[in-house]
Amino acid sequence: MNTDRLLRPTWVEISLARLRRNFQRVGELAGRRTPRRVMAVVKADAYGHGAVAIAKCLAACEVDWFGVATAEEALELRAAGIEQPILLLGGLYMSDPVHVIEHRLTPSISSTVRLDTYAECARRLGCPIEFHLKVDTGLGRLGVPLAQLASFLEHYQELQGLKLTGVFTHLASAEDLVASQTEEQAECFAAALQQLRAFHIEPEWIHVSNSGALLTQRRFPENLVRVGALLYGFHGPLVFPPSQAPARLPAFEPILTFKSRVVYLKDVPRGTPLGYGAAFHTRRRSRIATVPVGYADGLSHALSNRGRAIVRDGYARIVGNISMDLSLLDVTDIPGVNVGDEVILIGQSDHCSLTALEIAGEAGTVPYEVLCLIGKRVPRFYVDD
Repeated sequence: MNTDRLLRPTWVEISLARLRRNFQRVGELAGRRTPRRVMAVVKADAYGHGAVAIAKCLAACEVDWFGVATAEEALELRAAGIEQPILLLGGLYMSDPVHVIEHRLTPSISSTVRLDTYAECARRLGCPIEFHLKVDTGLGRLGVPLAQLASFLEHYQELQGLKLTGVFTHLASAEDLVASQTEEQAECFAAALQQLRAFHIEPEWIHVSNSGALLTQRRFPENLVRVGALLYGFHGPLVFPPSQAPARLPAFEPILTFKSRVVYLKDVPRGTPLGYGAAFHTRRRSRIATVPVGYADGLSHALSNRGRAIVRDGYARIVGNISMDLSLLDVTDIPGVNVGDEVILIGQSDHCSLTALEIAGEAGTVPYEVLCLIGKRVPRFYVDD
């Protein structure tokens, strides 16, 4: 990795060594192989980390499944040589399922209408299609509602060329151990499994747990877990009952560091307006650093005048409105800042840290979005430290 050769010094470093360690910890929590195996969720370009590089690393670790949102994401993995089973978590919506057979993909199905589409494709191509049934237990997006499950299963058993090999649901509040929603979803899913047994259907794969459920050690009747965030070293905010928060949670390491460099420095007097709309005026004589990173790179505009970065192992406030390509930092209180100094936007130095979770809190969003927003024009460098 030679970032000094970048024409625009803004980049991301991703630690494959940390990814492997996180995968090992996920396997330990899942009791991998006996009884639960692991599906790595690499949708949305592996949450902004680069799906192909992440999938290749995890494939070498012998991950059992990959989960993606779209057929295009799955085809990218197949073109890169990924051989593990791939589940299309969102199904195929309106498109022809022919890619499912040609590229050995497993779709999820949430309606009887899509059952008919897949059955017709299987008949046309003379090849059976395996699928996972998604049950809506309370998230309310995709999935067959429990009240309609019996009619779905009746229709499935009338069709030829389809094989239901998996069943799953999606938890809405797994990180919240105070609310009752997860328990209610678990009860609904247990009732769905009972209905499948009543139809003499025994899926090979049953999966419920996501990162939040795995981290908080919720238990479900399953033999597969779907994990994304923990592999990348983060999770959503956890909510525990009063006085019941664990003293220690399993350690997961963020694998991504978002960096740039100071490209311009200026000393300005008190009262100087900065950035679009003059959203900030200096309150003292100030030293201002210009950094070539903006909202087009994934530095949220919501961090204007409230976010911060790390420079020379100190915190520098973001001042003025973040623009598309450039941002300003107040480095007045950080001695010795020079053009060319490294700026950490997500990551840590010796004594300072900025996490996706912290940034999400400042921007009023979730850590998933913070990472997914890092743009394609920001090069990713994969390191093995």
